[in-house]
Amino acid sequence: MNWDLISAIIFYSIVALLIYKYRHKFEVMQKIFIVHKTKKGLNLMKSLAKYHVFWKIFSTIAIPVAVFFMVITGKLLFDNLMKIAAGVGAAGVGILIPGVKIPGSPFFVPFWPGIIAIAVLAVVHEFGHGIVAAMEGIKLKATGFGFLAILPLAFVELDEKQMEKMEPLARLRVFAAGPFANIALWLLLSVILSFTFVPFTSNIIVNDGLNISVVEQGMPAELAGLQVGDVITSINNKSVLEVKNFLSAFEGVETGDVITIETTKGIYEVKTTTHPSDNSKPYVGITVVQASHISETAKEKYGFGLDVILWFFEVFKWIALLNFLVGIMNFLPIWTLDGGRIAYDLFGYVIKNQKILFSLLNIIFAFYLTLIILNLIGPAIFPLIF
Repeated sequence: MNWDLISAIIFYSIVALLIYKYRHKFEVMQKIFIVHKTKKGLNLMKSLAKYHVFWKIFSTIAIPVAVFFMVITGKLLFDNLMKIAAGVGAAGVGILIPGVKIPGSPFFVPFWPGIIAIAVLAVVHEFGHGIVAAMEGIKLKATGFGFLAILPLAFVELDEKQMEKMEPLARLRVFAAGPFANIALWLLLSVILSFTFVPFTSNIIVNDGLNISVVEQGMPAELAGLQVGDVITSINNKSVLEVKNFLSAFEGVETGDVITIETTKGIYEVKTTTHPSDNSKPYVGITVVQASHISETAKEKYGFGLDVILWFFEVFKWIALLNFLVGIMNFLPIWTLDGGRIAYDLFGYVIKNQKILFSLLNIIFAFYLTLIILNLIGPAIFPLIF
C-alpha cells in the first residue's frame, strides 16, 4: 500500500476543507497564490535584525554567492540539455510534490519528510528576506502562509515603494538573503548530520550493492538487459557493495571492452561505449545509488527507537537537500525569482538605459527559462523530434 500517496491525499483534502471553511481569511494573489496574511513573526524579524554587523556581512556575502550559482547552475543545465539532445541524458529538472511519484521526474520525496522540509525552507527563506529588509530600514507590512497550487509556502510582505527608493546594494542584500539563508541552513545541517547521524547509521547499516536508479535509453546497459531496480554486486568480478567502489571497478576498462556486471537477478555482458562528455572514458549508461539494509543486531538492540532515529535522519536529510536545491534555483535570473531581481540591480549598475536593460534581461531570462523547460520535458520530446 502506498502510504506516501495516501498521506498526501488526506493532507491536501484536509487543507482544502480548512481553506474553504475559513475562506474569508484567505486571499488570492497573482491568480496562483492562496495566502493568509498576519503580523506574527514581524517582531521576531525586527529583533533579529538588531544584529546589524552579522546580517550586513551575511547579506553582502550572499550577493557573490548568487552570481556564482547563477553561472554554475546555468552551465549544469546547459550541459545536461546537451546530453539529453544526444540521447544519453535524463531529466535535469523535476516537479516536486511530496508523496507523489511523477513519471519522468528524477525526484521522489517521501510525503512527511518532504512536506516538513518545504515548510521549513519556506520559513527560513522568508525570514532571510525579512530580517535583512528590517536591518536596511525597510518596513515589514505582513507575514503569512499559503499555497502555490498544493505546495505550502511562507512569505513576508515588504513596503515596495520604499524598496524602490533604496540603494541598489541594499535591495541586492534583501533579495539575495532569502536563497542564501536556505543554502546556509543546508551547510549547517550537513555539518551536523556528518558528525552525528552519519557515524551512527554507518555502524548499523549493511551495504548490499548498487541499486540502478537510471538506465539510459539506447545505451549498453539497456541493450544488455539491465533494468531500474536491479542491484549490482560485482563488476568484472570486483565487489561493488559500496558506491565508492563503482568507479574503481572501471579501472583499466576501455571503450569497446565487454565487462561482466553481476546483479541479484543474474549476470550480464555489457559492451562499453564512448563517454558522452569524455572520449577517453568508457560508458555503460546507468546511474546507481547505495542499496542497503539495517542489520539484525541493530534492530534487536534499539527496537522501535531505531525507526524513530532513522525517521528524524530522513527528515533532516530532506530539509538540508531541499533547502540547497530551492536556494540555488531561486538564484536563477528569471523575473519571478529572487535571481531576476538580483540580475536587474546588478546589470543596472552598468546599463543605465532602461530599454536596453530590460531587453538584455528578457533575453537572459528567456534563455534560463528555456533551459529549465527543456531539462524538464526534453527526455520526452527529443526522441519524437530526432
